[in-house]
Amino acid sequence: MSANSVLKQVSNERAALVQSALPAAVAIIVGRRRVLSGIRWRGDLIVTAAEAIEGADHVDVRLDADNDVAAEVIATDLTTDIAVVRIASSPDAGTVPTPLASTVRVGETVALVGRNLRGPAAAWGGIQLAGPAWNSRRGGKIDQRIELDIGFDPSFEGGAVIDLDGNIVAMAVSGPYHRVLGIPTATIEAVVAKVEKFGHLPKPYIGIRLQPLWLDDDTRSKLGRKSRGIAAVGGVDAGSPAAEAHIELGDLLLTLDGEPAESVNTLAQRIAGTSPGQTIALEVLRGGKPLTINVQIGERPRH
Repeated sequence: MSANSVLKQVSNERAALVQSALPAAVAIIVGRRRVLSGIRWRGDLIVTAAEAIEGADHVDVRLDADNDVAAEVIATDLTTDIAVVRIASSPDAGTVPTPLASTVRVGETVALVGRNLRGPAAAWGGIQLAGPAWNSRRGGKIDQRIELDIGFDPSFEGGAVIDLDGNIVAMAVSGPYHRVLGIPTATIEAVVAKVEKFGHLPKPYIGIRLQPLWLDDDTRSKLGRKSRGIAAVGGVDAGSPAAEAHIELGDLLLTLDGEPAESVNTLAQRIAGTSPGQTIALEVLRGGKPLTINVQIGERPRH
C-alpha cells in the first residue's frame, strides 16, 4: 500500500469518527452575542460550560442546520463549570456517542467536536496532561485533571472531547492561563444525575456567615497556623444545619474534615464542593478550647 493510500485511509477514518459524534454536538446561543458548543447527554438534557452561560435562564439550542429550539437553563454548577440545559422538545438525535466514565492517558489522540452558527466544527489534538482528581478554584471536585493540546476557538467551549473509539471522554472548557481543560464524563454524569433526581441542582448549605480575623504572631504560633487569617462565625441562620449542630457566634474555624481552614474563601469553596446529606467535621476554637462539631450539609433554600 502506498504512502498516499495510507494517509487517505487515515484521513477517511478521522472524518468518519467525527461524523459519528456530530449527533451529540449542538450550538448554544446566549442572547445575541455569545455562541458556544454543547453536548446532547441523554433525552432532553444538554450539558455545556457553566461559566460561559452564567446568569442566563434561557438559551436557544441549534441541533442542526435547520433546527433551533428553545431551552431552559436548569443548573449552573460553577464549581465544576458544568451547566445542564433542558430543550423544550426532543427530536430524534440519531445515534449519540456514549459518554464513557473512564480516565484518559497522557499522549492519547482525541478530537474536539462542536457546533457554531456556520455548522459543525472539529479539531484534532492530544491529551497534554492527565493527572489525578483535583479541586477547582471554586471548590468543585473534578474526577481527573485533563489538559488538552488542541486548537481552541471560543465556539468550541462546551464541546465534546472524543477518543479514537468514538466515546465522549470529556467536555472542553477554557482554563486559566489560556489552558484548555477537559471536564471528565464521570464528573458531568454526577451533576446530571443530581439534576435528574431533584429537578434542579441542590446547593450545599450549612447556614453560617463568616468573617475574616487577623492573628498576631503569638496567637498564630499557639494555634499552629501558617496563615495569619482565620475564619470567625459572624452569624448563624435560625433553623439551619449549623444551628442544629450548635455552632455559635464567635467560633473560630480551625479545620474542616481534618484539613486546615486557612481563610474564609478557602472554607467557603470547600463547603461549596460538598453535597446535601454529607456530614462534615468542623473543628472550632470556643473559649480557647478546640471542639469538633459534626454538621450535616443541607440544601440552600430556593427563593
